[in-house]
Amino acid sequence: MLETWVEKIKTNDPKQVASLYHADGLLLGTFSDIERKGYDLILEYFENLLKAKVDVEIVTQHKHETESLIANSGLYNFIVDGKTVNARFSFVFIKTDGDWKILSHHSSVLPESH
Repeated sequence: MLETWVEKIKTNDPKQVASLYHADGLLLGTFSDIERKGYDLILEYFENLLKAKVDVEIVTQHKHETESLIANSGLYNFIVDGKTVNARFSFVFIKTDGDWKILSHHSSVLPESH
């Protein structure tokens, strides 16, 4: 599922990315201080983000799976117009009517090491 999200980000098509989220999905995005719940607000986030050329590289991921839920957390890098932003993520995917959708997605800039 995470790989599908990365593939959709690389298309730079906000509608393709937003379509991966559950109708009641929640996004706490890396590049926004707004809590976004539901398709319209999630689409708005990706419309703004994908104005730039964006790539994503998964660094690590840790997946826990049941028949109807997947929790996946780890580290990834966003490359936005050539600049790398190191971030951490947590996704919760839910199986609805045979399709996997993103129910919850939190992503934040990785703090600098101390």
